[in-house]
Amino acid sequence: MNEETFVASRESEWHRFRVLCDKADFSPTELSQAEFREFLRLYRRICRDLTYVRTRSDNVALLDLLNDLAGSGYGVLYRTRRGSPIQLMVNGIAVAAQTVRRRAVFIAVSAMLFFGSAFLTYFLTGYVPETRETLIPEGFEQAFEGWRSGKFDERTADESLMATSFYASNNPRASLTAAAAGVSTFGLFSIYSLATNGGMLGVLARDVAPRGHLGFLLSGIYPHGVPELSGIIIAGAAGMLFGWAAFNPGRRSRAESLRLVAKDGMVLLGTSVTLMFIAAPIEGFFSFNPNVPMAAKIAVGTIEVVFWGIFWTQFGKESAPATGETPTVNAQSTA
Repeated sequence: MNEETFVASRESEWHRFRVLCDKADFSPTELSQAEFREFLRLYRRICRDLTYVRTRSDNVALLDLLNDLAGSGYGVLYRTRRGSPIQLMVNGIAVAAQTVRRRAVFIAVSAMLFFGSAFLTYFLTGYVPETRETLIPEGFEQAFEGWRSGKFDERTADESLMATSFYASNNPRASLTAAAAGVSTFGLFSIYSLATNGGMLGVLARDVAPRGHLGFLLSGIYPHGVPELSGIIIAGAAGMLFGWAAFNPGRRSRAESLRLVAKDGMVLLGTSVTLMFIAAPIEGFFSFNPNVPMAAKIAVGTIEVVFWGIFWTQFGKESAPATGETPTVNAQSTA
């Protein structure tokens, strides 16, 4: 094989093929019909050249060049099509729903801890009132007094916006902290956070019930509580998932066990934060608005329950979402 003659006869085609690959880097549709036909012809020619050089030459640089060209061509032809930003967002939402379903056991345990604590403290403080002081942290009495009054203060649009900003910054941070601490405490801090948050809700319900304001409390929490409490529960599930992986790695190392659940755990955390952001404007502008009738709040909350119930159980069931990534090309096997 005369390499110099071979390279000289093919070099212009290789250069042209590289130009076409660069043009089609985003999508093959960037090529005109004539250019795409030329691309296919040159791709087949380069694959033959690669096979020829493999059997006739030990020139590593030439082999690498042809491998690179063949790999680039393969990537253009067979990579996963890049979706639009909207499609990528839909795929991400589907992944969230699929992950919640896949980790349903942790979600269920988290929900039982939260609502079980609420029911427990509701009845406990009724039968043993002295426990109330132990269950309520300092600084919460003022917030409780507002609920006991049975009415919401009027808010201007600016005040509602400020409240929304506070909820959108504070609540996601609290969830992330509770979930992250679950890793270092084998899930115990996540369990504690769920129990204390649920417990405070139960104590608050016991406080307002004798005053006839239990309906006021539940309707005031209902509209934003559907996404917000879902976020708390999902964050707790993420913390327990990480904690369980660290506590019970089986035959794997703890690092390997955590790595295997990392994707699902991070998706759950991201889902929790997103739900908190969704809840923030509802809480800031709607739930605590004294001009919104109780019936409207109940109706909105019920619509949310139906919507989220359908979403968590059905969305993304048909097929696994595309990732929009280009698969790794093994150029050596292309030819």
